[in-house]
Amino acid sequence: PPTARVRVHQISPSQPAAKKTTQSLRIMQVAFFFMVIVSAASGFSPSAAKTRPGTKLQMGLFDGIFGGGGKAKASHILIKGSDSDEKCKGLLMGIYETALDGGDPKQGVPAEALMASFAQYASEFSECPSAKEGGSLGSFGKGQMVPEFDDVAFNAPVGIVHGPIETQFGNHLILITDRN
Repeated sequence: PPTARVRVHQISPSQPAAKKTTQSLRIMQVAFFFMVIVSAASGFSPSAAKTRPGTKLQMGLFDGIFGGGGKAKASHILIKGSDSDEKCKGLLMGIYETALDGGDPKQGVPAEALMASFAQYASEFSECPSAKEGGSLGSFGKGQMVPEFDDVAFNAPVGIVHGPIETQFGNHLILITDRN
């Protein structure tokens, strides 16, 4: 009876089919590595800043490399002039007194009351065109504001009036209302 012979052919790395297979394998390894990194990065969200007042915003995994950092939403009051620092301090006290409305400061200030009080003071006293909108600047990205303003908007606690913050434009009171 005839016997079957199996011919085994080895592919050497110099042959085109082997190079293609090696390249495909390398691409799959890189893609898998990237998927693992992206999955891990989703665990580093800045949501802690919204849920726990007073905590610092955590930078995302790629923010330091690609300059990310999300967006902030804030309102401000701009006061110009040589005595702007003192005026801001007086406005700051007035904003909180109005928001408390005779309540106990130890109980904290309701967010809605603070935002309404801030908007009222911004409309009345701010020297910025945003005064027409209660001081609201809307959402903005990191680097869109002057450095002093940016530092507060992206690092200071959300839901607290910060200031006076001095910039080239004057002194500001800043209320960060959201960050992501």
